[in-house]
Amino acid sequence: MTHPFPEKWMRRALELARESASEGEVPIGAVLVLKDGSTFEGRNRTEETSPLSHAELEAISAALAVKGRHGLNSSVLYVTAEPCLMCLGALVQARVGGLVYGCEEPKYGGVEILQELWNKGRYPHHFTVSKGLLEEEARGLLQEFFAERRL
Repeated sequence: MTHPFPEKWMRRALELARESASEGEVPIGAVLVLKDGSTFEGRNRTEETSPLSHAELEAISAALAVKGRHGLNSSVLYVTAEPCLMCLGALVQARVGGLVYGCEEPKYGGVEILQELWNKGRYPHHFTVSKGLLEEEARGLLQEFFAERRL
């Protein structure tokens, strides 16, 4: 499942990621787009707020507060980097309709693990997954952020 103008949504997620980076947070941004065109945004705030304040969870929580649990079936989450297992669990529980992410996250990304669980018959709610949208830009943000921290 995708929505019109996926690049537009990923570009907005990248803007949100840049905002996170400017505040010393890992640069990850997310935009949840619903079938009716409404959007809900999130960006990492794990240093500022809580280790649970991932971009994906912020966007999902905002949408759930407005639309309720059953309003997200046709939604797509656009996120700059591959979600961790915690965020993927939230996508399953919130019954999000699709996931599009920019770059793989080899250290914390969990899409492959979730897909293995689906293949074993676990978690009845499945959603479409696409990767690589504006991948170079998303990866570049993360690489630049961590390179600056290593100096």
